[in-house]
Amino acid sequence: MSKAMMSLKTSLAGAATAIGLTALAYPAQAAQFSFTYNDAANMIVLSGILTGNQNTPGVIDITGFSNLVYNGVPLAFSTSSGGTVDSYFSNPGNQAKASFDGSVMDFVLFDSGMSDYVGFGPGISITGLAFASNVPGVPGDLEGNEVPFNPSNMMWEAALIPEPGAVVGLLGLGLGALASKVIKKG
Repeated sequence: MSKAMMSLKTSLAGAATAIGLTALAYPAQAAQFSFTYNDAANMIVLSGILTGNQNTPGVIDITGFSNLVYNGVPLAFSTSSGGTVDSYFSNPGNQAKASFDGSVMDFVLFDSGMSDYVGFGPGISITGLAFASNVPGVPGDLEGNEVPFNPSNMMWEAALIPEPGAVVGLLGLGLGALASKVIKKG
């Protein structure tokens, strides 16, 4: 292999590694988490995206939300359109939280007028965790009432949505490693 070709491969490996390390070095912002709630007994399906941080492993400190769909109806409210997120009604002002397994649930997502909402938290009218909603026009809306939330017999899923920068960073590191391996074999 010529010296020029070896130099080119070394440069490519270095560039790919530098791109990967640069992308991974950007400061982390609040992460996004997709979630789905399915309570077949009460015919409730809610999904969307929560924005927040994991200061406690497995628990999301919620700071925002978007892309809500309730029983097949896209909801027009999110934090980017003036909606707010707070702790469930029994603990207003506390940090809104949700866990990946559903064991920690304490949040309510409001529209900008704070009249329409969906939320999970310590029951006010029932014992244990509850789900409540008030979104007129959505089939199956609870009209402000609570139903029990028990993650052991309902489906609650939350998952981290990978950041594009992390994907690019890992791709760059992988390409750098691959180019380095090619150089050693070449």
